Amino acid sequence: MAIKLKSYCLRGLDAVPVNVEVDSVQGMPNFSIGGMAGKSVQEAKDRVRSAISHGGFKFPMTRKVVNLSPAELVKHGTHFDLPIALGLIMASEQVQFEADDFLIAGELGLRGEIQAVRGILPAMMMAKEKGLKKVLIPWGNLREASLIDGLQIFAVKNLRESVEVLCGRSEESERVGFNFASEILWDFKNVAGHKASKRAMMVAAAGGHHLLMKGPPGSGKSLLANSFPSILPRPDNAELLEILKIYSVVGQNIERISRHRPFRSVHHSVTERRLIGGEFGVGEVTLAHNGVLFLDELPEFSRSVIENLRQPLEEKTIGRKNYPCNFQLLAAMNPCPCGFYGDSKKACECPPYQVIRYRQKISGPILDRIDIQIEVPRIPYDELSGLAESSSELLKKVLRAREIAIGRSGHINSEMSPAEIKKVDMDSDSKAFLKKAADKFNLSGRAIHKIIKVARTVADLEGELEIKLPQIAEGLQYRPG
Repeated sequence: MAIKLKSYCLRGLDAVPVNVEVDSVQGMPNFSIGGMAGKSVQEAKDRVRSAISHGGFKFPMTRKVVNLSPAELVKHGTHFDLPIALGLIMASEQVQFEADDFLIAGELGLRGEIQAVRGILPAMMMAKEKGLKKVLIPWGNLREASLIDGLQIFAVKNLRESVEVLCGRSEESERVGFNFASEILWDFKNVAGHKASKRAMMVAAAGGHHLLMKGPPGSGKSLLANSFPSILPRPDNAELLEILKIYSVVGQNIERISRHRPFRSVHHSVTERRLIGGEFGVGEVTLAHNGVLFLDELPEFSRSVIENLRQPLEEKTIGRKNYPCNFQLLAAMNPCPCGFYGDSKKACECPPYQVIRYRQKISGPILDRIDIQIEVPRIPYDELSGLAESSSELLKKVLRAREIAIGRSGHINSEMSPAEIKKVDMDSDSKAFLKKAADKFNLSGRAIHKIIKVARTVADLEGELEIKLPQIAEGLQYRPG
């Protein structure tokens, strides 16, 4: 008797429907799973056999065939365990039930208990889109599933409960409220001095611009970077759902996610695969989607790792699975290996060739993609006890500038298209100044566009409808060399 149940598989961050077809016929007691089933799916055979036996059912001693359709899609994941087990129970005519309007997913333990699985959030979204009415999922995924309205949720703890649900002898699970993790953000009021650096960070936050800080050790680069999330607006509901989907797919407990934007601080020992991901899975650039990717000691990263940032910085997606990676890059570096090149208080000990080699690890094309580059000097002792503007005050200015930009074009200024840049209002003095600077410094087209974007953000912060000379000068100031 052939049985068909509905489940899903993950393609990138989206779930696609999969039919789990199960048949139990007379013959040698073989157990085969077809339909491009990966290793984790093939291993379901032993889990299913043990779970059925311990769950109070009989494991059929027949020829058992499972097909995962469509067969051309590669299937991975342990969430196929539950539909396969339920299909075998039905196919061997131990229990009869209707499951046409159910999406079913769950990993089985050897004693029949059901474990939480990855990707429930995109699976729920897919089920709703395809018109399914009910979902049968692990109890451990109930809070995550409760984020999606319009579906009946049946969360179960073991195989026996799953059968009770499909036989109509169990009530719908009560939805559980989702509580975001609390997070205390660093506050700029505790960062003494650095007035110019804070100004640049406020511009970066308002326009979504990438930013690079250069300065000697102990000057406060990391402190500034860790305070940066406190002046970013919270993600809207659509952005938040994208963030939660990512963490659902990678199998992290999304209840540990805060209501703030992701801030991923990556060590310089990271590999290309871990940072970029793509064909190898979700990397740090995707985990930072709709948030910030912070790379401290940037020249200490391998050159190949740094160069691999080109595509995600420009295209906002990575790999054939189109993993999203619309992040804001925040980076910091010393001016040389010892950290004191150009310092007024301490002499640099590095030979000139070491300084050149150190800086060449960051190529021109990468620097060209970073909108704002600033020097972060050491703060004199007298300024360490001074009062500073709080993050809440800076955030008000950032929100006001973003509101102006979005009201004008529908997005923040870093996302302006070339066509929109051509239409930017600039007075004659700023146009003449930018042309002169472009000729003198041999600026690339990308550099000119980024200067205009930054200048537009500065103008929004100052409430100016038209870019004027001071704003274009500040935009140029953030591109040294």
